[in-house]
Amino acid sequence: MKEIDELNQRMDSNDEIVDSLVKKNTEIEKQVAKITDNPVPDYSIAINTILTEVREIKQNIKQNDELTLLKQIYEKLSKVPTSATKQLRILLFPEINQAQYYKIVFGRLIPWVIFLVVITYLYSLGGKAIDAYGQHKQSEQSAHYKRAWVYLKQIAKKRTLSAMDTAYTKTENK
Repeated sequence: MKEIDELNQRMDSNDEIVDSLVKKNTEIEKQVAKITDNPVPDYSIAINTILTEVREIKQNIKQNDELTLLKQIYEKLSKVPTSATKQLRILLFPEINQAQYYKIVFGRLIPWVIFLVVITYLYSLGGKAIDAYGQHKQSEQSAHYKRAWVYLKQIAKKRTLSAMDTAYTKTENK
């Protein structure tokens, strides 16, 4: 009985998976149907005119002088009006794929810039903390030396006091 129940549960889960796959497949088919084909420009008229011009040039030339043939083809092609205009533009934001652009800028670049600024700040803060710690340890050590000197001066005898005074005067300017 348990095995049959387990098999029924597995079949139910498999049915759910198949249903979800069928739904996803229909959604993808709908999206594919929405995609429009980009029209390919028809250059057949321009190619035909070029071919007719080449044939005319070949008929006019009795010799097979390729250099003159190429010069004449170049002259004919340079006389053909062009519809392309040169533009010099600086785009701050793209005309196409804007979602991709914003995903890159706001999703990756800005967090990395913020991360680098924070890391730089933490690096300089760490350097200052290390300097402050060194100064603190040095001041603790000098305070300890002062306390030891004062304590020694309080309990010392005359001979030790005179030795301490001479040591103090010798090391005063060093």
